[in-house]
Amino acid sequence: MNSHRHATRSFLAAMPAIAAVWATLGCSPVYTDYGSFMAEPRPLVADTEYRMAPPDVIAIRSQRVREIDGHREMIRPDGRINVPLLGPVFVTGKTCEQLGAELEMLAQDYYDGADVTVSIAAYNSKKVYVFGEVGRPGTYSYNGRNTVLGMMAAAQPTRLANPSKIQVLRPNDEGKLIKRMTVDMNRMVRDGDMTLNALLEEGDIIYVPANAFASVGLAFQQVLLPFNPISSTVQGPADIDTAAGNYASANNN
Repeated sequence: MNSHRHATRSFLAAMPAIAAVWATLGCSPVYTDYGSFMAEPRPLVADTEYRMAPPDVIAIRSQRVREIDGHREMIRPDGRINVPLLGPVFVTGKTCEQLGAELEMLAQDYYDGADVTVSIAAYNSKKVYVFGEVGRPGTYSYNGRNTVLGMMAAAQPTRLANPSKIQVLRPNDEGKLIKRMTVDMNRMVRDGDMTLNALLEEGDIIYVPANAFASVGLAFQQVLLPFNPISSTVQGPADIDTAAGNYASANNN
């Protein structure tokens, strides 16, 4: 009975805060850096050449050089691979065409008219990221053809997601956020509007926020279940600092 009265008092005391949360639901900012993500004419692939880096896996084919035909190897942390017959070769930062030409030159010492073709067997070094209300959050391999809709199909937004306010974030090489836009996936899926189905770049981040009811449920959870593990109430990047601050305040008290 005491615990019930305590929960009731906690709920009533928190009503103003919950009301404030409810009042702001659906009013999250819409980011409009669309020009930074969309190009005309719309490209089918990234406009930058893919350059290899650890731990990409490369595949080598050659019709004349039997020793290296079919060879596959993951790039080592030192940026090298060990090619049969040819020895260790530094490959990081090179395109497939550049590495193929270099291996052809090395193979000329052993075979006249040596031919070498290099391709990427596994794109492991470059990533894009998906967080928030999705079934499969985390890192995804970047291959130069990743799109917003493709990443959403892979990450699978949950029933708690707000698909009309998906945020696409772009940091620069120093890790600072420089551009962001809001995408309405409902328009893509329901109406076939692919206007904002941007081709992503390496390091882009997609964040799927919670919908109105999920956000209110989180507010109730924080009020009525104060002893829940803090990780269970963290829903996205914006909540992490708040949760950490609440945890520190509780411990200090």
